[in-house]
Amino acid sequence: MRNTATREAFFHNGVFTSLRDVLHFYNERDLYPERYYPRNPDGSVHRFDDLPPGYPDNIDHDPPLDRKPGAEPALSEPEIDDLIAFLETLNDGYIAP
Repeated sequence: MRNTATREAFFHNGVFTSLRDVLHFYNERDLYPERYYPRNPDGSVHRFDDLPPGYPDNIDHDPPLDRKPGAEPALSEPEIDDLIAFLETLNDGYIAP
């Protein structure tokens, strides 16, 4: 977790550029998958579209990542702010070359 808040890109494909975006993704991905994933030709959401077959079975859905569409998000905006503030304290001063 050290230096997490200093990164400029997140995830294997660099799709997110802020820690806030990452936390919103985890907080909302199962509630509003259409915000994060493309649609199939039939209009359904193609969740986990960037993973090879079989890998979606490894996605963590344990609490608090166990929310269903229509449920409240696991984290409120103030709680996300608190998490970001905490992660920002885990900086050892390293600066990438």
